[in-house]
Amino acid sequence: MAPASTPTDRAFFVGSVSARAAKCGYNFDPAKLKASYMANEMGRGTDTSQIEKIYNVAYNGVMKAAVEDPNYCSDRKTQAIKTDLNRLLAGDFEPPQKAMVAQKAEDEGGFFDDFFSGSSNDSGPSFGSGDWWESQAEKAGK
Repeated sequence: MAPASTPTDRAFFVGSVSARAAKCGYNFDPAKLKASYMANEMGRGTDTSQIEKIYNVAYNGVMKAAVEDPNYCSDRKTQAIKTDLNRLLAGDFEPPQKAMVAQKAEDEGGFFDDFFSGSSNDSGPSFGSGDWWESQAEKAGK
């Protein structure tokens, strides 16, 4: 059986899928989806203040990357987005199992495709590292 997801996994998944769906013009209410997700986390006893920050980082980061890519909403991506968005709208906030994500990365070029592969002049900590999360918390506290 796959290990249970963490609140961080769920927040990142919901925020990124919501941004991807909004960018590609799906007809849904991102604020309502976020509220439903946050209520779900509250029901699990999760500290939602930290989870909301992670959700916002995922949403804003994906949205920024998507805006910069004129070909972001390819047929392949929109099929995956539709599947993930339908799960979220049905109240299933669990991200795909790790093995499924790894397979998807091989088959489709990754969950975020080229989101992280572009060249960057940013010399900060690598995305997802402990230092990166600390820098995000510092930025949010400003």
